[in-house]
Amino acid sequence: MKRALVLSGGGSKGAFEAGAIANLVNKKKLDFQLITGTSVGALNAAFLGQARNFKELQELVKELTATWLGIKGNRCIYRSGLLGNLWRILRHGALYSPSGLWDLIRRKIDPARLFHPRTVVKVTVVSFETGKLLCADSRQPAFHQDYLTYVLASASMPFFFPAVPIAGQHWYDGGLRDLTPLATAIKEDPDEIIAITTFPLSPNLEATMPPGRPGNALQAILRTVEILLSEIAVNDLQLAQAINKAWWRYPGKKPIPIQIIAPAKPLPGHALSFDPDQIRANLKAGYEAAEKPRCLAMNRYPAPATPPPPTFKKHISE
Repeated sequence: MKRALVLSGGGSKGAFEAGAIANLVNKKKLDFQLITGTSVGALNAAFLGQARNFKELQELVKELTATWLGIKGNRCIYRSGLLGNLWRILRHGALYSPSGLWDLIRRKIDPARLFHPRTVVKVTVVSFETGKLLCADSRQPAFHQDYLTYVLASASMPFFFPAVPIAGQHWYDGGLRDLTPLATAIKEDPDEIIAITTFPLSPNLEATMPPGRPGNALQAILRTVEILLSEIAVNDLQLAQAINKAWWRYPGKKPIPIQIIAPAKPLPGHALSFDPDQIRANLKAGYEAAEKPRCLAMNRYPAPATPPPPTFKKHISE
């Protein structure tokens, strides 16, 4: 079976994904041949994509959990400070420097293992110059030299982190265009897709947002980003459901079973809060949520061998 894992963005809430993955791989013994990710989902995807067999995948899942638990605060991921922040905004157009994140990527991800054909990894980024979405595919040699840099770029949220220069362009977080990269997975025609999102969902696939309170400018920006990203994620899921319901219109195609793992309630903290207690809580919430995944609705009617032709009423004039 060709099974795909789709990982959404969400910053520090990516710990929820790690908890869910631990359940899927080490408890349910599910294997994955394709992993797509955006933002923090790209980081988790590239980490797991180093697996050359199922045993290695299980070991990497345990290491991924340990890596998340090893984060002791924001300074493990990015640098902040009033004077430094002002200088970075003026010099680089960003509030923080993701130096800790870049160090983590280079220490934890080995390109030699990542490019092994056993597991396909696809991460998304957006070009500042053109606004176009790019999917960096681990099978394509053209991406190999800068692949880890694309992973960093996929997690570079505008304003908070600087754009990442690669091949003459500057790249930002893929979540600007595709927060839950389901379409990328569907194109690979897998037998099954499991998507993990860091936002709670209503029965109608609508984002469930926690109540917000007015605060300072930074809090307002973080709240705005959270609202926008949740809407993008929901649009991705609704589109995937619509595609599955319409597969009968295309000869030779069939719906792809899609399971969604989402938090039962809003996860604590905001996307840039790497508080150890919140990370542990989100890991636990992800593990528990994976016990009861939700299935996207599909067209249950038998697909006709040939789609019915359109009918026309003949107009007769006297």
